[in-house]
Formats: sequence, C-alpha cells, structure tokens
Amino acid sequence: MREITYFSANVVAQFDNKYDNMLEFNSLMMDASHNVFNTTYNKEQTQTILRNQFDKILGLNFKEANSMKRRQAWRDHSKEIATLIEDVIVDKMNSGWNAANARFMELVDERNIAEGDANEFFVNDNSLLTVSKFAGNHHNLIRQAVKPGKSFSIETSFYGVKVYTDFVLFQTGRIDFAALVDKMYTSIEQNRYAALYTAFMSMDESLPTDMIHECPFTEATKSEMIDQIEAVAAVTGKEVMLVGTRSAIQKLQNTVNYSMFSDAMKDERNKNGILGNWEGYECLALARVNKAGTRESVFSADDQKKIFIIPIDPEFKPIKRVNEGDVAYYETGMDGLKKDMTVDAEVVYQEGIGIVIDELFGELKIQG
Repeated sequence: MREITYFSANVVAQFDNKYDNMLEFNSLMMDASHNVFNTTYNKEQTQTILRNQFDKILGLNFKEANSMKRRQAWRDHSKEIATLIEDVIVDKMNSGWNAANARFMELVDERNIAEGDANEFFVNDNSLLTVSKFAGNHHNLIRQAVKPGKSFSIETSFYGVKVYTDFVLFQTGRIDFAALVDKMYTSIEQNRYAALYTAFMSMDESLPTDMIHECPFTEATKSEMIDQIEAVAAVTGKEVMLVGTRSAIQKLQNTVNYSMFSDAMKDERNKNGILGNWEGYECLALARVNKAGTRESVFSADDQKKIFIIPIDPEFKPIKRVNEGDVAYYETGMDGLKKDMTVDAEVVYQEGIGIVIDELFGELKIQG
C-alpha cells in the first residue's frame, strides 16, 4: 500500500488521521476480494464496514442519495476512492489467474515491474531469433529479429477497466466486494488470455518445416503422428506434451476407438469431454476465449487445426508477459459533455506480451 502522504487530507481524516487504520482497511479489502473473512467480522459485517468507509470519504449515504447527489460526490472524491481500490485491482491482476489454466501458465515468463523486476529478457544462442510483440487492444503482431546473446524488452500498452457502474452496484448493496473486484477484473482476464493465446498460436511461424507434420487425424494415421511426436522428443531430449484447442485435442483423441477405452477412460471422457493423456502423452486443451466485446473466438480456423508438441521443461517459457503494475485513474462525463449524462470511470494499467522461441518444439496439423 502506498505511503500516507499519497492520500488526500480528506481520506486521511476519514481514517482518524491514523495510517494503521488505513492499513487495516486495506487488509480488509484484500481479504474480502478473495472471500476470506476473519473471526472478528463475518462477510456481512465486512461489507458494511467497507461501504460505510467509502460513504465517509464520499460525504454521503450513497445508497439513500439520489443520482444527482451521487454524481456530485463522485465528481469530488472519485480519485480518492480509486487510490484505495487500486491496490486490490493490482493484487487481483497478480493472483487472479484461473487455476484451470495453471499448466498453460507454466509456459509464460512473467515480469512484474511494480515488484522491481526488470523489463529485460535474454536470447540464448540456440534461439530461433524471432520476437513477436503484441501491442494495443487488438494484439497486433509485430515481428523483429533479435541476435543471439542479446537482451530485449517487451513494449507495454495501456488497458482500462470500468469502475463507476460496478462501484454503484456495490455501494447500493446489490453485489458484495468480491463481486465488485471480479467484475472489474473480468475484462482484464479476458484481454490477457486473448493476447496469451494469440501469441501462443503464432509460435509455429518460426518453426522449421520438418518440425511440422500435417495429415488427417484418423486411426490409420496414428502411427505417423506418434513418429512425429517421438522425433520432437528425440530432438529436444525431453518428454513432451500435446497442447491445442479443445476441438483439436478431441479430434486427436478420437483416433482411438471408443470401444478400446477402459472404464476409467470412459468416465473421464464423460466428465471432462477429453482425456488427460493420449497414447501415453499428456494433453492440454486450451479453453475458448472470445475477443473482447464480441462473441468471436480468438482462435482462428487455422488455430483449430494445430496441436503443438511442447517439451516438458521448466525453462521453456516462450511467452513473455510484462506487468507495469501501477495503475492510473481516468474518467469522462463529469464535465457534462456526455449528453446521456453517464459517467465512464476507468482504472488503467500497463502490460505487454511477446514471444521468443529458445528451444525447438513440434506441431501436428490437421490436413484439410
């Protein structure tokens, strides 16, 4: 949490001019955002404490105030509210990764500049010498050559998450604090996975052609697919896992006749839709993520045909993500220029994603 001198006189006064009170409130917000409650305050009491403190800073009873009074209070004190909740948003950004994607995140090299890490990555001599940067909300692909034995940095871009509408829902008791933070974080997580998956699926553009095997995914071609997997394992000297979209993994696993499944396999397939392994190789299916603000998948039709053969190596982290950590606050609408009288308030953060391939891998691709 930032030092007391960073907060306004009004905020400090509402905590009785005691920094320890501010630290306690910050801790309460952090715990509430994770649905963790201590023996002193239960969930309902915690929500009341948080709302009451925000009311003190705003200078009104938000739930009972009319829309004009709320807008006036928000106009005068919105940045003060932002200084209190930004730590919680940053914490969520650092800890909010979906546990279901933990295996995929092992392929990501993360740097948190807010924690003192440097935005600097080193390219080994055996790298494929291509870095891809994903800048801006559309994750535009920019390729650049990097010489071996050199370091490089990832360009970061600004992204925003709306806060005012969700804050109104919390202050009026329609959602709890954890839901408030989750609503703010949803767009961040969607944007992040969209960029990460886009980066991951573009990695084969740097692959030598002999590391890519294209064929129909049928029972008859199973042996040649296994030969390709074994070839990659031999080149890398490591065990490998198979990573692709859920649709691609299902097509691969359909090459094994269902009548040959054990009861345990049938049960796993029934519960999960896919198996954790195919012919002895670990399988990782990537869940669908839509492009921000659309119902369109980030995976292209071509992506749905790819299965990467990835070496199981804790040092193989081709995706590089840099989180600037610090957040800023912006808003529009309080100047009265928006004719619909709405308020757009955003907490804005900076991060960047790129890829560099420093170890060979392979690919199976569905023909046709």
